[in-house]
Amino acid sequence: MSGLKGYVAAALGLALMIAAVPSAGGAAAHWKEPRIAGASEGAVVLGRDLDGDGDPDEVTIRLEVIEVTEEVYPGEFVKFWVFAPEGQGMAPIARVPSPTIRIEQGDRVRLVLLNTHYFPHTIHPHGTIHPNAMDGVPDITQAAVKPGEAFTYEFIAKNPGTFFYHCHVQPDVHVLMGLAGMLIIEPNRPNNNFSHLVLGAGRIPDLARAQVEEGYDREYSLVYMDIDSRLNRIPAAYKDPREIEKRMHREYDSTQRQPNIFLLNGRSFPFTLRDTPIEVKSGERVKLRILNAGARPMKLHTHGHHPTLTHLDGYPVPEAMRVTRDVFDVGAAQRIDLELRPGSDDVYASGPGVWIMHDHTEHTVTNKGISPGGDITAIVYEGFMGDDGLPKVATSLDRFFDPEYYRGNVPVFDPAIFNTTREDYEYGWPEDEPVGGKFSYPVRETE
Repeated sequence: MSGLKGYVAAALGLALMIAAVPSAGGAAAHWKEPRIAGASEGAVVLGRDLDGDGDPDEVTIRLEVIEVTEEVYPGEFVKFWVFAPEGQGMAPIARVPSPTIRIEQGDRVRLVLLNTHYFPHTIHPHGTIHPNAMDGVPDITQAAVKPGEAFTYEFIAKNPGTFFYHCHVQPDVHVLMGLAGMLIIEPNRPNNNFSHLVLGAGRIPDLARAQVEEGYDREYSLVYMDIDSRLNRIPAAYKDPREIEKRMHREYDSTQRQPNIFLLNGRSFPFTLRDTPIEVKSGERVKLRILNAGARPMKLHTHGHHPTLTHLDGYPVPEAMRVTRDVFDVGAAQRIDLELRPGSDDVYASGPGVWIMHDHTEHTVTNKGISPGGDITAIVYEGFMGDDGLPKVATSLDRFFDPEYYRGNVPVFDPAIFNTTREDYEYGWPEDEPVGGKFSYPVRETE
């Protein structure tokens, strides 16, 4: 690790020197990037204002590779690998998904990958225009970054839009382990100052000027993932990196993967309601940036609302081709931007309340086969969010926060409707063969 530490010190020193150079006209000197708690001073370094328009045009972002265990729904703990802002001291700043990166068109960008993990990794800036040597494909455009080493990806941010970054080493495993995040290139505007990293995706804390000009009031980054928990258990069960390599990359057959956990911004229902509610007000315009970082197509459905598709894979859809609908196809690695118009206009929106949003591929709204779960979240209007941080709904959500519910130990309906209790639920079931004889059906795995 000594080589990496030396590289870190040298690169940090260079970055700080760049930041100290007076900007063109000094117009950007007043802007200070909001500090991420626990991150190093070098995690995000902003340099000179090269075009004199009041915002920095040199951006250095330093990312580590961290292994983290997350509770994705009540009682379900999953091991992930994520890109994370360089931490300060021994406390890593990590969660799934990897952070949303925001830069501006024309920025000179330096993404520094500090490989603090036990496997080689790279960063591929998916969909952006960049030099071939910065494409992040191991053996083709670069050598994979070994443990303890670092690599700097340098490019000029060009076409604005919603993009994607991910590891390209053994991508059938590494991407699905969590080494993926959204990359946003904002249109160039004067005084375009904003936070460059958003941990865990979700609500964008400060709109860029172009989004304000277009009339947006809020913006969300929504990263969808699907997980085969058998894969994620491998690094949790084994300690020797050599054994993990063999079991993950040579024994685990990704063509036979069976995803059974479905995530929105790293959480499944009911945690999604607390972690990533889409909070809105009537009359607003809300921008939804959506990334499918999983390995299967999605059918994203918004209850009570018909958003308009404005961008595909980062590029604007011509006005004449924009569609307004309630189900959108999002293929693996694709991005779509939607314009949501909350209100009561009987065209784009049905009125205030709590309206769920989810993938309409039905098994994805379960947690390992028990519903409701998966990537369900809600469009929550002003006045419909409770003091407990959860939407105000028709009944109680309490049973969904009980881990026993998702372990299959709690009936999904109130036993009282069958004139019984939870304790006597299976009492008196006949032992005879079922009607038509014995048969088989898929049964949930119990761990």
